[in-house]
Amino acid sequence: MARGDRLEVERRIIGSTVTYQHYGIDLGDGTVVHARPYDFRHPFGGGRVVRTSRDDFSQGAAMKVRNEPPARYSPDEVAERALSHEGREGYDLVIDNCEHFATWCSTGRRASRQVDIVMARMAAAVSRTTAAVSTRAAVGVTERVAFRTVLGSTVRVGLKTMVPAALVGEVAALAVEWRAHQAGASERESRRAGETAGLAASAVAFAVAGAAAGPAGMLAGAVAGATMWLGGSAAATAATAATRQTAKRLVRDEDQRVR
Repeated sequence: MARGDRLEVERRIIGSTVTYQHYGIDLGDGTVVHARPYDFRHPFGGGRVVRTSRDDFSQGAAMKVRNEPPARYSPDEVAERALSHEGREGYDLVIDNCEHFATWCSTGRRASRQVDIVMARMAAAVSRTTAAVSTRAAVGVTERVAFRTVLGSTVRVGLKTMVPAALVGEVAALAVEWRAHQAGASERESRRAGETAGLAASAVAFAVAGAAAGPAGMLAGAVAGATMWLGGSAAATAATAATRQTAKRLVRDEDQRVR
């Protein structure tokens, strides 16, 4: 670990077993600049950018260097960018947290992969749940809906299965993607791990629902669950791409206005 390194340390959300990564910039002299709330028990209560000792930053946990996304500035530039904001008031768990700050110091872009994971999974859960509810409303009194699967076959699944299966899949995807990120996986790797877990969980949930019909019902359910997950993922990917294009256009327009 050296001057300009982006450091991360695992912390636990107070009152739970869930952990997250806290980020800061190493100044190479035994101190770290990082953004933090005034009180970790109240993460939405504001905060500031502080310079503390490594021991205070780590609080006894092991520190690691995070290189994803890659730094765009030299180590000295990264350190100076961090120091230039020392004492700055303002902290927001969702839009201006420690990861946003450390990533900006290294890359010039405010980003938080942890926030992105949670927001994307929440949006996907809402999208899949809404689709399931809409399907039920559309078919009226009919209690089963047909799925054309990726295997070219058609299976019918109980509508009461769709919402729980969607939620089970998203919870599994979130848990696995979150842990993969914490373990140091790249954005693409962690997302792939989450999608794989969600696909498997959705297939299992549907298979369990079809167990009453025997092995054939379980197989049909598993295929339908996988099909629903893949369809939802394709829609989510398209929506994300459109959102990113819109964001890029807004940034470009703002840059032109400033010039």
